[in-house]
Amino acid sequence: MKKVKFFRIAVSAAAFIAVLLGFSGFLPGIAPLCKGAFFPALTAGALTALFWILLALLWGRVFCSWGCPLGFIQDAAGFFGKLLLKRKNTYRPPRALLRYTAGTFLLVLFMAGAAGAAGWFEPFSVAGRGFNALFRPLVQWIGNHTDWWHFSEFSPAAMAVVIVSGVFVAGIAGAAFFRERLFCNTLCPAGFLLGIFSRLACFKLKFGEKCVKCRACEKGCKAGCIDVSSGAVDSERCLVCGNCLGVCRFSGLEHARAMPKLLPDRPVEPDPKRRAFLAGILLAGAAGTAGAVGVKKLSPLPEKLPCAPPGAGKIADFNARCTGCQLCIANCPGKVLTPAVLEYGLAGFGQPRMSTAGGFCDYECNRCSNICPSGALQPLALEVKKRCKVGSVSWFRNLCVVVTDEESCGACAEHCPTGALTMVDYKNGLTIPSVTPELCIGCGGCEYICPVRPRRAVAVTGVREQKLIAAAAPKKAPPKPPVPKPAEQNKEFPF
Repeated sequence: MKKVKFFRIAVSAAAFIAVLLGFSGFLPGIAPLCKGAFFPALTAGALTALFWILLALLWGRVFCSWGCPLGFIQDAAGFFGKLLLKRKNTYRPPRALLRYTAGTFLLVLFMAGAAGAAGWFEPFSVAGRGFNALFRPLVQWIGNHTDWWHFSEFSPAAMAVVIVSGVFVAGIAGAAFFRERLFCNTLCPAGFLLGIFSRLACFKLKFGEKCVKCRACEKGCKAGCIDVSSGAVDSERCLVCGNCLGVCRFSGLEHARAMPKLLPDRPVEPDPKRRAFLAGILLAGAAGTAGAVGVKKLSPLPEKLPCAPPGAGKIADFNARCTGCQLCIANCPGKVLTPAVLEYGLAGFGQPRMSTAGGFCDYECNRCSNICPSGALQPLALEVKKRCKVGSVSWFRNLCVVVTDEESCGACAEHCPTGALTMVDYKNGLTIPSVTPELCIGCGGCEYICPVRPRRAVAVTGVREQKLIAAAAPKKAPPKPPVPKPAEQNKEFPF
């Protein structure tokens, strides 16, 4: 049965590498594979989530050991913990009250429209933010000569979000170093939900007649769910990893058919502990609802909004569904997406927003909307994305170099892809910009290329609901503003 264990390790390693490369930013074709993660697929209503649920109803929490990137990180940390500390796993009683209370609280946050807050505990989003914080800097270091990625487009506040994300993942890995899969069976909402389905699994791990009570399986169980003394396996916490089957020399464990009984054989006596347990779950649900409402009420959308990525639709709906996994940020070729701090309010902490400090929204790109795993960004065809209005431009006459210095410019109009900015006669043979707001899609090319500092003469602000502009897209795209290398960021002019 060791083949099951090694096959599981190979599959989980392949899934981890695929997600890792998807977040690297230089292999965009791999990024759509991230849609296979359980919780993002569940929030998006994708069939992949149903696939993982069906597997849980058949064999248990298969996703947690076979497909979860955060699970692979914990397994790696746990492996080195056992190797260096010479520790052996033991059975640990289930902390059901903690698991159900935390799981209920987080699930209610998701359902109540506070996915951004709950996403800080959702395993795929946690791993994704960690990859952005810990792996992309490595890509940056390697790619300095090829200009793959750099973090110079991030503000200090956005970098604080990145650092917190890295510390969070490092903390989970550190906990796994001392106690494997601690996070999975206490705070993980995906593990909690799949564990409930696993209670109804058709095939469960059971002790057979050949068991000699050697406890090898108990020492190899990373979930701590095997109790040799009582001859029981907690199927709700079992990760279907195959470790126990791999170390058992007597074939004392097997996956046997175990259809659960929906009704007990005899009436169940009232149990005060059960009543207290149910009361805790109800309180957690109420707290989750109150927390979601509180986040929205205490931190409404600001008057001046940033531009959300194309496909966000209504910004309030986008904030309610986005888990802040940052996959779109990692794969943005224009380097315009950055983590939000309080630009959307407290509910949007860590979610993507557009910032022209580091780049602009490429007119010929619709990558972000088509790789979003949670459905917060709706897929847009390229021709539709070219007409999607994510923001609106404003021109400040008193800041424009044509007016202040009487110098010829016109960079903003030259790089406007829709004709929202055009040049009209001014004086002395000079021309100044003229704005047609209904043609602007808010790509930020004009703001990015504007040479005025520190405050630019053109600025793009977000809209509360993204709509399509009526004008048809032009036949030819404008020239792309050059993206400066890190060493050139401090120059006065970006072109």
